[in-house]
Amino acid sequence: MNLTNTDEQSWLSDSIDAILTRAWVTPQEVARATPEQRRRVWQELVGFGALGIGGADGLRAVELCLIARALGRHLAAVPFLGSAAVRLALAPDAGSVPPGLASVLAGRQAISVALLEPGRGWTTEGAGARLVCGPDGLQIHGDKVAVEQLHVAQQLAVIATLDGGPALAVVPARQAGLVMRAQRCFDDTVMMGSAGFQGVPVSASCVLAGPAARAALDRLMAAGALLAAAEAAGAADRVLRLACGYAAQRRQFGRSIGSFQALRHLLADAYVHAESGWSAVRYAAAALDEGAPEAAQAASVAKAYVSRSAREVAHTAMQVFGGIAFTAEHPAHRFLRRIGVRAQQFGDAAYHERLLGQELADRARQALETASVA
Repeated sequence: MNLTNTDEQSWLSDSIDAILTRAWVTPQEVARATPEQRRRVWQELVGFGALGIGGADGLRAVELCLIARALGRHLAAVPFLGSAAVRLALAPDAGSVPPGLASVLAGRQAISVALLEPGRGWTTEGAGARLVCGPDGLQIHGDKVAVEQLHVAQQLAVIATLDGGPALAVVPARQAGLVMRAQRCFDDTVMMGSAGFQGVPVSASCVLAGPAARAALDRLMAAGALLAAAEAAGAADRVLRLACGYAAQRRQFGRSIGSFQALRHLLADAYVHAESGWSAVRYAAAALDEGAPEAAQAASVAKAYVSRSAREVAHTAMQVFGGIAFTAEHPAHRFLRRIGVRAQQFGDAAYHERLLGQELADRARQALETASVA
């Protein structure tokens, strides 16, 4: 497994960074970004090929994580996470998915993931939203919350229950029976909303059910967790660089504060956290691309680690900046907010740690059972 960027991957990362530098606002201005600026940068990213996922020459998990990391560095607010995660989850079965789903995946439309429900966690099993047979075909009934970029999404990927098992349905974001409301978010630049499905019709060709749905949803959770972690890692990297630059310039007692040993130790620890987090994401993405048996566990490790370490990096940076970091005009708290939101999406650290603990317990039990039989 090669964990260093190829020339093409380095070029991709540099190109995305250049696009965001040119077309997006600075971190200080992100709260004032207009809808037109959001649309323009998204159109540039899509035009560049950020959704060219799957196929022999398409983007894979590593490349998508590089894009997400760049988005985190610039605090870009675009519907990339859901759009990329759904396509990456279904890419391995692109040739066998229903034609309606295949058509959506082949297009450039923005997709939001409607998974979280009131009072429920991030599990895809036993969703309260249900696919039922109505007089004119399948309909979706249920409520979803914390749907990112709901106001700009063109399609919604809805996790629901069909015949007692999990299913994935993709429906247009503007149609009768769908009630959308804006929700407050810790990071007010990440637009969240709630969606009420009151008999929303869905084409059978846009529904994935049965064992194929369960496998696709497992990949969706892994892909979403990785992309969220990659964006948080990018935000942590950028705020740490800003803090290091500030420490080199800010002077007290006739010398830069970066020369003080206590501050250097803080920044050194933060650097280790930031680099370790990105390394965990990079390994998990490569494992997902190669179809490694431990890919899902690697994604959980990366998500759990980055959810905690990126927050520590942001806290350290804010200590370096001092009181100015807590003002509305300073970008440091913006990075902390973005990290906090990404830490929650597709399962927080505690959720993934429980998954890993359950996996280890199951393996230990199976080993004991095998030993007792032998």
